[in-house]
Amino acid sequence: MRHKHSKVLLVAVGALVLTAAIPLYHYHIFIFRKAAEDISIKYKLLLIKWFPFSEENSLKEWEEKIFKGKVVYKVEKERVVSYVRATSSQAASALYYRIKMDARRKRPVVSWKWNVQKFPTKKLPESLETKDEDDFAARVYVIFPAVFFTNSKVLEYVWAEALPEGTLGTSPYSKNIKLIVAQSGKNDGGEWCLEERDIISDYKLAFGRAPEYDICAVAFMT
Repeated sequence: MRHKHSKVLLVAVGALVLTAAIPLYHYHIFIFRKAAEDISIKYKLLLIKWFPFSEENSLKEWEEKIFKGKVVYKVEKERVVSYVRATSSQAASALYYRIKMDARRKRPVVSWKWNVQKFPTKKLPESLETKDEDDFAARVYVIFPAVFFTNSKVLEYVWAEALPEGTLGTSPYSKNIKLIVAQSGKNDGGEWCLEERDIISDYKLAFGRAPEYDICAVAFMT
């Protein structure tokens, strides 16, 4: 990932919720009523994992993958809202959480709120499929690892500055990483944007078939 044109980036990533449609007889489920109330009623869901990011040590259950330098991730609170602020100065590292979910017989949904404060500086037009400007203010990943690493699949949701929402592309680093523009444009009002993604529908759209592997991790980064 190239980040040499980036200035300091700020992105606040809100509470991440990983859920899946019932029945979920094979999961050990912890249900938080308040969190579940925030999810759209169009899904009949049981909550699998809820990340409130409400305590300073909330990030201890996440692991870090460093690509180029370390992004500063910090839990912050603003009135009644708590979140993770990610600040990057020509750095690229992701936080990921290991989780086991059946993606072949269930219909998992991932939901989160995010808020971009500054975008990377670019000299060329924004692109999902070239290494020159493969630099986005915020990314959320759903990872489907295979026994052979080269067969692993990844859905990568990005907040783009100029590319239209819904744009689909293949990563310049691997044909098995599919990028989806989930949010687009400068967030001049500074509002938190809610995303709810049907992972199986997105996977079929991106790869042209149903998942062959289960979900084993989610991640986010700037």
